[in-house]
Amino acid sequence: MDKMNQSAILLPALLVCTVFLASAPAPVAAVQKGIYIGISAAAEDLDVSAFKILDNTPDGNMALSQGKIFTERDSDTKTASGFGLVFGYQGPLHYGSLYWSGEINLAFHSGKARGRLEGTEDVAARKTHNDANDPDLPAFSTGPQVGENWPERWTFEKDHGYGVTLRLGGRPEFLTSALGPDAGLYVLAGAHRIEAEYVNTATGCFEVPPALCTSEADFGASTVRTKRDYTTWTLGVGVHAPVAEQVGLQIETYYRGYDSESLVQLDGTEDLRIRAAHELDAEEIGLRMRLLRYF
Repeated sequence: MDKMNQSAILLPALLVCTVFLASAPAPVAAVQKGIYIGISAAAEDLDVSAFKILDNTPDGNMALSQGKIFTERDSDTKTASGFGLVFGYQGPLHYGSLYWSGEINLAFHSGKARGRLEGTEDVAARKTHNDANDPDLPAFSTGPQVGENWPERWTFEKDHGYGVTLRLGGRPEFLTSALGPDAGLYVLAGAHRIEAEYVNTATGCFEVPPALCTSEADFGASTVRTKRDYTTWTLGVGVHAPVAEQVGLQIETYYRGYDSESLVQLDGTEDLRIRAAHELDAEEIGLRMRLLRYF
């Protein structure tokens, strides 16, 4: 799902919810307050796009496709899950029924998006090479040469993350009458660092032109693993209900966007003067359940 479309839907909803909380009458009972710890479990719809650029324009490029740039994009959506621990503080705002909470989160994730970048063989460059050398040479179309866009399989897998989340809530009368005097409706915003690993495996020719690969035995595989911490931003809404004395249950839905950064695998300064980079664009919509104990 497009990030701009998701934000266009979620941000107005958060604004309406915030205005509603601020104008809601305050019930007689006091909101749960103080330090709390808790656990959380989440199911997430993880959407990942992988964009690849192969650039043969750096000075001194020696590839068959000298001067050409190849690009390709692929995407995948998978269901992911997460388990987390939280530690925070909640207190009233002394304005109507509003309350706030701030917490630190630690989460462990599972779920892997995967796909395939099909690759591109430079037919024109191959013909030019054959015409300039020997028209009777085979078309060597059994696989991609150096400088062409090699086919690749890729995966993106989250590991663990940590961060902070702020919540602003209120206790509208319809909710407290249905779920109890400590029930609440809230909006949330958070910033987290999530470690994830991107793996891409390609098959192609490692021979340096004018040497070329002309049979399947000439081609080899290359695997690159890139693990890094992504900064993510989260917006969401949730409902809080008391389940026991000093114990609360929360159910919330949220949108999370990941920062985007090029993963440079060849920077154009190596012997062949080829620049190869992958850029990932990830986002997710999640549903989370949290069980909190107040002290």
